[in-house]
Amino acid sequence: MPLSDLLDAVSANAALPEDMSEATPPQVYTSQAFLELERDAIFNREWICVGRADEFESPGDYRVMTISRDEVVILRDHDGVLRAMSNICRHRMMSLLEGEGTIGGKITCPYHAWTYRLDGQLIGAAHMRDNFDKQDCHLPQFAVEEWQGWVYVNLDANAEPLAPRLTPLAELLSNYDVTSYRTLFRVDEIWDTNWKILFQNFMEPYHLFAVHSKTVEPVLPTQHAHVLTGGPGYCLYTQGRNPGVAFEYSEAMTNPNPNLSEDEVNSVPLFGAFPAQMASVSAERTFWMSLMPVETDKVRVFWGVDVHPDAMPSGAEFEARVEELKASFHAINDEDKPITSAIARNAAALSAQPGRLSPKEQTIWEFQRYLARMLTAPSPSASKAAE
Repeated sequence: MPLSDLLDAVSANAALPEDMSEATPPQVYTSQAFLELERDAIFNREWICVGRADEFESPGDYRVMTISRDEVVILRDHDGVLRAMSNICRHRMMSLLEGEGTIGGKITCPYHAWTYRLDGQLIGAAHMRDNFDKQDCHLPQFAVEEWQGWVYVNLDANAEPLAPRLTPLAELLSNYDVTSYRTLFRVDEIWDTNWKILFQNFMEPYHLFAVHSKTVEPVLPTQHAHVLTGGPGYCLYTQGRNPGVAFEYSEAMTNPNPNLSEDEVNSVPLFGAFPAQMASVSAERTFWMSLMPVETDKVRVFWGVDVHPDAMPSGAEFEARVEELKASFHAINDEDKPITSAIARNAAALSAQPGRLSPKEQTIWEFQRYLARMLTAPSPSASKAAE
C-alpha cells in the first residue's frame, strides 16, 4: 500500500469518534516507508526516555543509546551538567563510547585518539596541521530534560519542552513522589514486534484477564481498570488494586509512603508518554519501558524497575527481593512477547483486518490520534522522506 494511502488510513482512524474507534490498520506495522517516516517525523523530533537521573549521579557516568539513526551518549560532566551529545567522532565518524559505565576526565576515540572533554569540546588531535584549531571542534549537543526522575533526550534543537504537556500526569503522581524512587535494575533487549504494537499492548488493560490471568489479573483485575482521558502528550489509565496483595513478590504489599491516601495506595496509574515510554507507578515501585524501533518487526526495549527509597528490606533480604522482582516482571513480559510477536507476524496477512475497540482500549484510539498529528503534518525532512 502506498505511503499516502497509509497516512489517509491513519487519519481516517483518528477522525472516528471514540465510541466507534477501530484498531490500527495492519499495513502501518509492516511498511518500511512508514517506519522511515516515523523516524523522521517522530523519533528525530520527540522526547525519548533514556533512563533515570540517579543513573547519572557522578561525573563521568554515561550511557550510549541509539535514538532514531543517531548514536547518543548521555553523561554527567565535571560541572555536574547532565548532557546528551553525539557519540560520533568529528574526525572520521567512529563511535566514541559503548554501553554504559563511568569514564574519567575525557573521551578518547578508539580510531585515531581524538580526545574530548566531558562537555564535548575537542582537546586533543595528534598529527594535525597547524591550521587546524581544536577550539572550533566539539560534539553536537542535544536537548535534555528531567521529569519525575526520568531523563529524556530530544534530537530537535527547536523542540518545545516536555514538562508542560505532561502537567496533568505530574499532578496525578504528585503524592507518589516518583522523583525520589531509586533505580533497581535495567534490561536492554530486542523484541520481535513493531514498536507501536508493544506500546498499545502495554497501554490497554483489556488483555489482562486473558494473557496475564495468573500473574497480574488476581492483583489488578481488568474490571477495576478505568481509562482516563489523556492529552496531546500522553494517554492514561488507572488500575484498581486488590488491597494487601502483590504480583511483584510473594508477601503482601506494604505502603512506605505516608503521603498517599488509601485510594492512591490501592491504585496504580499507567501512562504512556508519547511517543514511546510506558510506565506503571505504585506506592512501592515503578515498572517502565522505553522503545526504539529497529525494523518494522523488531524493537529495542529498554526497561526496568525503580523503588521507593523506603520500600526495600536490607541485607540478604534486599538481594532476595530484587531477584523476586526480576523474575516477576520477566514472567509478565514473557507472557506478552508471543502475543506481540504474533500480531506483528499476522499484520502481513492478506486477511488481516482491524476490528472495533473496547472502551478499555481508548488509549489506543488516543495513540492513533497522536500518530495522525505527527505524521500527517510532517516536518520538512519528513515531507522529503514521504516523496
